[in-house]
Order: sequence, then structure tokens, then C-alpha cells
Amino acid sequence: MDDNLDLLEARVVEAVALIGDLRTENHRLAARCDDLAAQVAELEAGRQRLAQELADAKAGAGDIERYEEKRKEIEDRVGGLIRKLSALG
Repeated sequence: MDDNLDLLEARVVEAVALIGDLRTENHRLAARCDDLAAQVAELEAGRQRLAQELADAKAGAGDIERYEEKRKEIEDRVGGLIRKLSALG
């Protein structure tokens, strides 16, 4: 009977130690999870900022394209006017 109680006591002590280790590990993992969640939030904010910058750059590229078309049109018209003036003189 004493052997059974000794065995049970050893197992209970072992289980208590294991539970303590698991709680410690759980706290460590919970802290790691919080750190990772903060990193995810930071990365998501960065992704959104970059997406906005990309949208702005695309809009700016469209503006540049329109300005270039206008510049080309003005250049062609001025060239035509210069040719007309040269033909007069």
C-alpha cells in the first residue's frame, strides 16, 4: 500500500511540476503572441501606407502623361507657327 501511495505522490509531484512548466511556457507564448500581433499591426499599417503611396504615384504618373501630351501638342503647334512665319519671310 505504501508503494502505491509513494507512486501516486511521485506522479502528483511530477504532474504539478509539469503544470508549472506548462504555465510558464504558456505565459512566454502569450507574450510572444502579443509581440507578433503588434508586429502584424505595424506591418499592416506600413502596407496601407505603401498602397496609398503607390496610388498617389500612379495618379502622379497619369498627370505627367497628360502634361507630356500637352507639351507635345504645344511643341507641334509652335513648330507649325514657326514654319508659317519662316514661309512669310
